[in-house]
Amino acid sequence: MGKSTFILGTALLLIFLFGCAVLIPSPQPQITATPITLWLISDPKVKEAERASFMVKARHPRGIRDGTGVWMGQGLILTAFHLIGDPATGRIVAEEIKVSQPHLGWEEGCLAKVASADSSLDLAVLKCEKIEGLPSPSFGDPDQLLPGDAIYAVGHEFFPPRGIGILYPRDGEVSENLDTFFTVSPPFIRGFSGGGVFNLNHELVGIALRSFVIVETIEGEMVIKQGTIVRKIGFALPLLEKAR
Repeated sequence: MGKSTFILGTALLLIFLFGCAVLIPSPQPQITATPITLWLISDPKVKEAERASFMVKARHPRGIRDGTGVWMGQGLILTAFHLIGDPATGRIVAEEIKVSQPHLGWEEGCLAKVASADSSLDLAVLKCEKIEGLPSPSFGDPDQLLPGDAIYAVGHEFFPPRGIGILYPRDGEVSENLDTFFTVSPPFIRGFSGGGVFNLNHELVGIALRSFVIVETIEGEMVIKQGTIVRKIGFALPLLEKAR
């Protein structure tokens, strides 16, 4: 009888302890801000880049496409073509385009028109004459970027199904530098499309376009590459001249 009671008591104790382990959540890992993240949050030059950034919302027959745009002065905002057009046909398909700056308290925004566009480059220039007095970013030379160089982008967080919301800077590094574009990793999220990419001198070096994932086999092993394609800023200059 004593032995049976001991076994039963031990079993009940184990059940109790297991139940406590299930009920008590395990500690969650703490997110530690990196030095470059803290720098981006506090640097006044990054705040200027944020002031030059816009939320872009384009209404299409099948829904809303949203992303980011960069102020270029004279009422012009540079963004990604695929937000307002069909890359397959090169046609502008947006029925209405609205630009705003909720992060600066300007939520009502204004309606914009397409001043110039190039679907092959995935770039478009919007125009809204109601906007004035904002600082335009200076341009840097993206051809000077090397793999491993640090950069940062300014864009909007994406919250499905509500769309985009908070604007913030995000750091990354150059993966490859090719003729008309360079790639960065880690990939930026959807709301960063059309947003500016800056070097650490706070010079605009490109416009974030699309994220990608490539699966390759190297020496018999599967390698996954992912990142974001960034159009070099120099290829936007003819579009800006045409828009002016």
